[in-house]
Amino acid sequence: MAHTDKGGSVKHLLTIIILTASLGISSEANAQVVDGWGWSTIIPSLTHSDPLGMMLDDRMAQDEERARREGRPLPSDDAPRATAPADAGNLLYRPLKARRSANLAAFVQKTRAVDPKGAADLQKLFAEGDFIERIGVLVAPQGLQIDDVADAYTLWWITAWHAARGNNDTPTPEIVSAVKAQAARAVLATGEIARASDAQKQELAEALWVQSALIDGAVEQAQRDPSRLRAIGDAVRQGAKGMGLDLDAIELTSKGFVPAT
Repeated sequence: MAHTDKGGSVKHLLTIIILTASLGISSEANAQVVDGWGWSTIIPSLTHSDPLGMMLDDRMAQDEERARREGRPLPSDDAPRATAPADAGNLLYRPLKARRSANLAAFVQKTRAVDPKGAADLQKLFAEGDFIERIGVLVAPQGLQIDDVADAYTLWWITAWHAARGNNDTPTPEIVSAVKAQAARAVLATGEIARASDAQKQELAEALWVQSALIDGAVEQAQRDPSRLRAIGDAVRQGAKGMGLDLDAIELTSKGFVPAT
């Protein structure tokens, strides 16, 4: 895995968290866990019929089409992108430890349904310390905040896109910054998430943070097993489609995600 800078080691360190827990998930169960573990909580009922993933997938094409209709020039690759919306405070929530414990317990329970051994390993991992806070320390150098819903989606979006392609490459700070801005605009545009309660925001964000770490760890473990990599990639791709996000329809660039050509 490439490491381009100090902050770029985030994904590698997330993998270490998972691997040092000695997760004994079988090849078949690993793909099942990635596919089924937590997808129902990643986009909970607060998004209703306007899933965040669909908004993220379509937003760039919609903006370009609107600009064409209004006769406005399309932004060039060199044009500066907005870095944060004015009401970005709506993306933040006040996390509670008790709520976090309940969220993680629910994750373990979901895993137990498809892989009891993996669930036991996850329970042990979560008992070793505050897993979410550990992730927070690791993502901070990339400008990501653990109590920001859009930042959680940023890491998940990048991690899922790479996993669908069989890798867990480290994103550059430029890429993270661009995707962070895209995710923030999209989350705020959905309305429901921006207006959600702290409890709902924490549930969503923590599902995304943990899912990112699990996907990254699964891909790292499968690097020498092409068939397992494909199974994990297919599972991630299918899970993303359940959120309305087609990972094959977008490309990751230094300017963030753009429609695939």
